[in-house]
Amino acid sequence: MPETVLANRLAALATAIDDAVHADTDELSASAVAALQAIRQEGPLAIQQVAKTIGLTHSATVRLIDRLEKDWLVRRLSRKGREVKVEATARGKRRAAQFQERRLSVVDGLLASLDEAERAALGPILDRLLEASVLDADGAERTCRACERDGCRKAGCPVARTAAALPPAAPGA
Repeated sequence: MPETVLANRLAALATAIDDAVHADTDELSASAVAALQAIRQEGPLAIQQVAKTIGLTHSATVRLIDRLEKDWLVRRLSRKGREVKVEATARGKRRAAQFQERRLSVVDGLLASLDEAERAALGPILDRLLEASVLDADGAERTCRACERDGCRKAGCPVARTAAALPPAAPGA
């Protein structure tokens, strides 16, 4: 198969998965879902950390947090200097868990079309592709923004492992 066809098919699969996962997110954007997932799993988080994780500017993230707070999905905690932390409410945790269940269900459905040997072969290939996707620590954090962190980390997350092996970022970079 020509490389361009292979690349196009992999990109089409990524699009199909993303569309299916976000089909039932109601009025929440993909960024809102990612923020809610990160806050649920890692929270409480500083707004700046949320921004870094989902790849938005600080001001855009503040507006996003405002909308999530208005919907009773997150709440701001007390300030520590200029830093404001947010945590998921009980409602927000339930919604984030529903999104995560949907994400895994969509992919489980696709994986069910493969036999055991094909699934076993796919694992190392996915790990190699994920490792190759890591260019910097922030990008690694964005890649894993919707992952079920505990399970993946226990299994040896290829993104986290590759990011940990990167040289430290230059100051001010």
